[in-house]
Amino acid sequence: MENEIIKFISEFTSVKAEKISPSTLINIDLGVDGDDGAEFLEEYAKRFNVDLDPISEIYFGPEGSSILFIILWPYYLVRWLLGYKTNDLAPLPVLQLIKSAEAGKWVSM
Repeated sequence: MENEIIKFISEFTSVKAEKISPSTLINIDLGVDGDDGAEFLEEYAKRFNVDLDPISEIYFGPEGSSILFIILWPYYLVRWLLGYKTNDLAPLPVLQLIKSAEAGKWVSM
């Protein structure tokens, strides 16, 4: 199952499968966010027959860029360079996708 999930992620993100491991974070390390994040989970659920109803965490932010972001981009850049991570979004590790596919329903970690 692990190899199938990693292959799916690689196809969706265009990141080489060799660079993806169970500890890779879909939303943080691979940058999947917004509408792409929603599409990712929908395709994942269909392909691996996973019930997503139990999801209670927020893994992806809103789509698009606002005027406020354009104004504040230097602030966000500095925070990113210093290693700050957003506390609003739950991390989404590949391992969680593997365990959920094996269970047939969303597994929180």
